[in-house]
Amino acid sequence: MRRSVRAVAGVVLVLASSAACGDLAPVAPPEAPVATALPAVPSQSLDLEAGEATAEGFTELERAALRIRNIGCGGVRTGSGFAIGDQVLVTNRHVVAGATTLEVSTFDGKDIDVRTSGAATVADLAIVRTKEKLPASITLAPANPEVGQTVTAIGYPSGGPLTTTNGEVLGYREDPVARSHLPMLLNSAPVEHGSSGSPLVDITGELVGVVYASTGPGRNYAVPIEVLKDVLGEPESFTDETDCDE
Repeated sequence: MRRSVRAVAGVVLVLASSAACGDLAPVAPPEAPVATALPAVPSQSLDLEAGEATAEGFTELERAALRIRNIGCGGVRTGSGFAIGDQVLVTNRHVVAGATTLEVSTFDGKDIDVRTSGAATVADLAIVRTKEKLPASITLAPANPEVGQTVTAIGYPSGGPLTTTNGEVLGYREDPVARSHLPMLLNSAPVEHGSSGSPLVDITGELVGVVYASTGPGRNYAVPIEVLKDVLGEPESFTDETDCDE
């Protein structure tokens, strides 16, 4: 199910949208063919148990989701991210790769100044620190979700309006872009260009994964929460340098 201000379409294997840089060229796992588009999904309201809508019409979870623009590598790349603290947000390594300037904006279009960014050397993850307080943050789940559990992706496909999509956990599979030897979370919540870095949350509103790739309709990948927690606990696993071919 999807909640969106207006319809947006388009998807590739790696979900950052690029105007000029060119996308990554990940290797698809053998069990699923590469698809070029996701089917249209009817517009629906966000189906979460946690969080009532704010005065602006957005839940706290939606307020925590952020739009990211990477200016560098000769062009502009868009992606998504989410706050895990007052001035700390998580996104994908390939979303921030090669940036000369990172632009972060909130659900209501407010620009947030960036202080620093660092990309993880394990999995497709990155941390960005801001100069000012972010509007809301997401709580990390204690453990990876079970197969069959309902999940929701919240992000900005194509750099457009905030969109939410529902699906379920299908299992844990080999990383389709070969960034990590650790199993990644396979789920069916629809995602598109620019959805990279979107939070994947459970029905209680806790973070269970970080969206980063798709191998076709209904086969979308996220870095599991346990991997994110391990990476966050090892500051030495981050670098402030990323190349344009990330």
